[in-house]
Amino acid sequence: MAIFSEKRRLAPVWRDLSGQMEGSRIHLRLFWSRVGLLVAREQEAMSLWVPVAIGSGIACYFSLPQEPYLGWTLISLGIALGIALASAFGLGRRGWGAIAAFAVLWVVLGFAAAQMRTIWVAAPALQNEIVGAQLQGEVLTASRNQQGGSILLVSPTRIGSVLPEELPARVRLRVNQAHDPIWPGDKIATRVMLWPPGEPVAPGAFDFARQSWFRQMGATGVTLTAPRVLAGERGVTWAVKLAALREQIARRVMNTMRQDVGPVAAAMMTGQRHAISETVEQNLRDAGLAHILAISGLHMALFAGTLFWVVRAALALVPRLALRYPLKKWAAAAALIGAFAYLLLSGMSVTAQRAFIMAALMFLAILVDRPALSLRNVALAATIILLTRPESVLEPGFQMSFAAVTALIAIYQNRELQLLGLREKSTGVSGLFRFALIYIATLALTSLVAGTATAPFAAYHFNRMAVYGIVGNLLAMPLVGIVIMPAALLAYLLMPFGLDAPALWIMEQGLIGVVAIATEVSSWEGAVVHAPSFSSLGLGFVALGGLLLALLQTKLRRAGIAFLVVGGVFATQERPPDILIDGDARLVAVRNDEGQYMWTGSTARYARETWLRRSGMSADTRIRDHLMACDSLGCIAQGGPIQRRLTIAVSKTTGSLSDDCARADILIAHVPVRGRLRARCNASLIIDRFDIARHGAHAIYLSEGPGPTIERIVTVREWRGERPWTGSQN
Repeated sequence: MAIFSEKRRLAPVWRDLSGQMEGSRIHLRLFWSRVGLLVAREQEAMSLWVPVAIGSGIACYFSLPQEPYLGWTLISLGIALGIALASAFGLGRRGWGAIAAFAVLWVVLGFAAAQMRTIWVAAPALQNEIVGAQLQGEVLTASRNQQGGSILLVSPTRIGSVLPEELPARVRLRVNQAHDPIWPGDKIATRVMLWPPGEPVAPGAFDFARQSWFRQMGATGVTLTAPRVLAGERGVTWAVKLAALREQIARRVMNTMRQDVGPVAAAMMTGQRHAISETVEQNLRDAGLAHILAISGLHMALFAGTLFWVVRAALALVPRLALRYPLKKWAAAAALIGAFAYLLLSGMSVTAQRAFIMAALMFLAILVDRPALSLRNVALAATIILLTRPESVLEPGFQMSFAAVTALIAIYQNRELQLLGLREKSTGVSGLFRFALIYIATLALTSLVAGTATAPFAAYHFNRMAVYGIVGNLLAMPLVGIVIMPAALLAYLLMPFGLDAPALWIMEQGLIGVVAIATEVSSWEGAVVHAPSFSSLGLGFVALGGLLLALLQTKLRRAGIAFLVVGGVFATQERPPDILIDGDARLVAVRNDEGQYMWTGSTARYARETWLRRSGMSADTRIRDHLMACDSLGCIAQGGPIQRRLTIAVSKTTGSLSDDCARADILIAHVPVRGRLRARCNASLIIDRFDIARHGAHAIYLSEGPGPTIERIVTVREWRGERPWTGSQN
């Protein structure tokens, strides 16, 4: 009886609990039902995520430690294609199964495109340094550099005793000697010093060898004697002729303008940036104006847009044409041709290709009476570039360019009619004032949106952000849009007739103003914020969060904020290495308890500047006050916080090895540390000349806890893996 009475007493409790559980299930079903409705509304824009999936597959390929087997890649692609087609026909194009299947297909397609591109561009590369060899070859491109010399890209036909089948496809040479004029297509001969493409100076740093692989550049070097142009005909391929035309235009522009602004004009017209002075380039970068140096959507829009309006206005002056024919479409066709010509003359960089595809889609949309600007056009442009040049996904130009244009179109795409209405009301004196305010506000918003969208990528790749970029752009961009680019278009049109001097003068005056603005803004205190390096995982979360905010149209976009926060957390958790050793052990840096690096010297400038940038400091930081205690035999430093301080010794000669072994916790030696000495050495870690030769630059992390312990060691060779561009599979 007691049992039954207890059940009766608990029955209301069970009923309440069951009711609560049932209510929770109902709320959960309602929640997922609402999510499902939101996702269903987003299916109309699923095509916008195609380049994201392709890019994810490409990123997966480049993140692998070893080169995958091509056969498995092709088999996976075939299976993914079959499943996607079966899902599409079986479940309908909008079914969840079909969406998932096609997402997998795009990822696998990106992976396969990256691997096929790697195989397609494969070319020999030097494995060792060559000194004093005789080089003969054809000049592919020729341009001036900052020091007044020349930068040549040569297709070699002979390099000393190197076998013909081992010749690099392309070699980049720096020429410092006075020499006769050299043009693309010339056959030259000279003595050279050559090096293999450089590997990163630290794990996670820029991999020049990987970039060189996809550019088929197998060596870099300097000339030891002035290049001699060989008798005979020049190369006659269209690429050589186009390169020669670009160089003629660049030299014409630089010879006409002032020394400081001429190279900037040449960069904006032909894409050749080698001659820009380091000071001018740095000032533009610190003022947030470096984007004007890389031909991108801004240049293409101003160039082709100016041509579009000029042609349309000129045709409208003829009443018979204006009343009978679609002048807008005629102007769009003319602008499309002009944009293609500008692409060819600009060197066809990735940013220029993206800009041209966007411009082409815009003018084609006008020709077929479709919306000119949309995120679908951005997605199509990204897809084309990713499938044809998959390595672009790793380049800052690609990432920053698409981040900026995606964010801008996401902001402006639903506001064209509002802006048009405001402009139509801008009549009379008050209207002119209103129009000026609209222009300034739009320019400020554009600078803010583009700067915010590109800031994470600038911090990741360059470890710096321009604080006053909005101010710099507000002051300089009117000159770029109203004076500089229209004058560049006019100069192009008049140059064949030799009448371009007035247009170039106008362009020069505009650039003088831009350079002056950059000099002023960059001189302000706090103009640049330096950011330490962070993981690619953190950047990936930030990028995904930005994409969710830009591409989704419903409340689901709020999920992007969570991804931004997670990415920010990952970025702040990264800490710099406690000890850095460069690729030949000539430069060593040890972080002390104040977070400052102590240095063995100031040599190896590129490595030193890269390490400073990646630690969140200016590359120009003076290190004379932060040098280790050094003599002719070696250096000694204390590394890490006090509670886990280690003694690090850098031995330069064999004569100091015994003493350093007795007192050091970590021994870094320029010379070999052989078996018997290594066995009796007290150091817990020994890195000698052979270790550096086998593994490249080292990054050493000390443990966070008490005691002198080593948490982990990361080497460049380990970080790069065994890939075609690392030399392990050549």
